[in-house]
Amino acid sequence: MKFSLARQRAFDQTLNAPDFVLVYQMGKVGSSSIEASLEHAGIPSWHLHTFDDNEEFQMYRNTGDVACFFDWPIRAAYKLTLSHRRRILQKRDHLKIITLVRDPIATVVSRFFQDLHIQFIAGKKNEAIHGDIDATLRHLVDAFETQMRLEYFTDWFNRELKRRFGVDVLTHIQNPGQSHWRIEQGGRDVLLMKCEAINQSAGVLADFLATPGFQLQSSNEATNKWYSALYQRFKETYPFERLFHLYDAPLYRAIYSEEDIAQFKMKWSKR
Repeated sequence: MKFSLARQRAFDQTLNAPDFVLVYQMGKVGSSSIEASLEHAGIPSWHLHTFDDNEEFQMYRNTGDVACFFDWPIRAAYKLTLSHRRRILQKRDHLKIITLVRDPIATVVSRFFQDLHIQFIAGKKNEAIHGDIDATLRHLVDAFETQMRLEYFTDWFNRELKRRFGVDVLTHIQNPGQSHWRIEQGGRDVLLMKCEAINQSAGVLADFLATPGFQLQSSNEATNKWYSALYQRFKETYPFERLFHLYDAPLYRAIYSEEDIAQFKMKWSKR
């Protein structure tokens, strides 16, 4: 990513646009189609996971390995840019925010495999990891259980939306049977949606955006990932019951009904 004063000023205008929308959520919760849809509708927006840093530095304990994929000067400039843009958004009298939440196990597993390259740094000198899928899986299971900060996911709304914009979503959620919630607090107009219902959310988004006829677009994300074989083996063999405690986090207890959680557990128990 290149940084320039001209580009910064141009994006400042986007952030100050009257119809600007911030798409603001943790990674791997289904926001790509919303981002593509906003662009298609000509609505200015910015898609972001955190205002602190590249989120990988918050999500993993092995930050030394994470750092191998980020150039320090560019990272430092990016953090300054985040701070600058955050201040602009915080000064707005009114700000629309779209955020999403997803089954936490699906979120965690999807994100881990998206960042799989990070977990190969520690084993790059071990030839078995490159030539034996069972050895590779053992290495990845160990990394999955020891390097991921699960609190990144369970605490995201408090650390980001509440800390940065003063919106405490949990105090506004009364009925976990809903597919979405609209929260208005302190000049912030927040639409919180369940990822599982996103394909039925075009009407909800149209109302929120005051854009009749708003349509959801495909994000065209590739499904044939380079790690698809490993991903499938992991899902077939990992005892996901070890992650069921995630459903006890206040966030997921508030968002999902007992029936939803039971269905999630059944899904992951059948692997």
